[in-house]
Amino acid sequence: MFDEDGSLDPLLRFLLYAVSALAVGNMLWEWLTEDVGQWSAVDLWGLIADHPWSTGPIVAGGLAVLLLPAESCHSCSTSTRMPTRTTRSSLPLAMRSRRTH
Repeated sequence: MFDEDGSLDPLLRFLLYAVSALAVGNMLWEWLTEDVGQWSAVDLWGLIADHPWSTGPIVAGGLAVLLLPAESCHSCSTSTRMPTRTTRSSLPLAMRSRRTH
């Protein structure tokens, strides 16, 4: 069961971690499938159905916050063009001679 230095046998350690991981995974699965579904399907929908006049502006404001910055960024990026390179050199940038004016 224990090695000479007092550590747990590697096979038993693996089995212990495997059983612990399965137990945690099982608890998370039950929590996600039972409780979170209840919260989103019943509790959240009940809040929306009970207060439609306050939920509408909140959803519209959230959509505006998400969509307006993306739209403004999209319009900026399409109007700005990258300059094209007119001359091509086979030498790397470090080996090219620099002109001074």
